[in-house]
Amino acid sequence: MDLVIYSALALIYLILVIRIATQLSGKRQWLNYSIFQIFVLFSLAYDNGIIAAGHFIGEGELLKTLSSVRFWLHAFATPTLILVGYYILRRSQVQFSKHIITHITAWLLTVGLIIYQMVSSTLHEVKSLIPIEEYGVLRYTSESHTSPPFMVIIVGFWLLIIGLIVLVKQKWVWLFVGTTLLFVGQGLQIPIASTALTNVYELILMLSIWITTSRAMLSQRR
Repeated sequence: MDLVIYSALALIYLILVIRIATQLSGKRQWLNYSIFQIFVLFSLAYDNGIIAAGHFIGEGELLKTLSSVRFWLHAFATPTLILVGYYILRRSQVQFSKHIITHITAWLLTVGLIIYQMVSSTLHEVKSLIPIEEYGVLRYTSESHTSPPFMVIIVGFWLLIIGLIVLVKQKWVWLFVGTTLLFVGQGLQIPIASTALTNVYELILMLSIWITTSRAMLSQRR
């Protein structure tokens, strides 16, 4: 079951990468912060794809090396959703988002979370990868539990707050719903033999971000 889910997720993310790249190209929007969606989506496509391909690659140094890239991409890509959120905030015409301090804060938070994730987690995780075979997939996961997912929590709360703001300001409900479902879904204990459910909630979040940024682009042209 998990092999099908991970494979499907990887394919959907690749389709989204192509779709958003085409969208940005058509609107000549390559220089705005919504482009970081592509980076995040690619990292998620890679993450799910390597897990799905684990059995085909086989246990060993090659799969271990390819798996370590998953952790590095997570550290570098996920915090850039802070900048995507900032873009949404700007395009929703929220007054305080136009201040330079908000812009600087978004960048400081992004860079700070990248550094924090690398130092507190990633450097240790990639040194302690062990193979695990469960629910039909073979993957390398970290034996080291260095810290709570602080970076993910901060990014999630940032998006949740922005989702609430744009819901009130512009009646854009998608980001708030997508982020809420991510938090609720990760907190639920669903009795299903799978490790892929969290990844499904990540897809819902990314779809909600894409819908919101697409709406923001249309708003910008008015």
